[in-house]
Amino acid sequence: MRKIAAVFLFGIFCSLLAYAGGERLYQWTETGQLAMHRKMFGGADFVSCSTDRVGFLLAFGFNLYLLKMGLLGMLMACREMWLRAQGWEP
Repeated sequence: MRKIAAVFLFGIFCSLLAYAGGERLYQWTETGQLAMHRKMFGGADFVSCSTDRVGFLLAFGFNLYLLKMGLLGMLMACREMWLRAQGWEP
């Protein structure tokens, strides 16, 4: 039972990662500007491809990475819980 709870918590954590990445990418599709994770010292809170190409690509890649890892983690957690519900124990 403890292992199922740990897998469930891992799935929740991964869904939060996917939500964070997906929300920022969705806002980018709406506004065309990608929100930075923290306020830049003496810089803008948002970055676009035309203003700062390197910063935009880094922020876009990190958000895409969060989304991908979150979704893969959720799939892994769902698979593990399904296998344990079927009676398979490692």
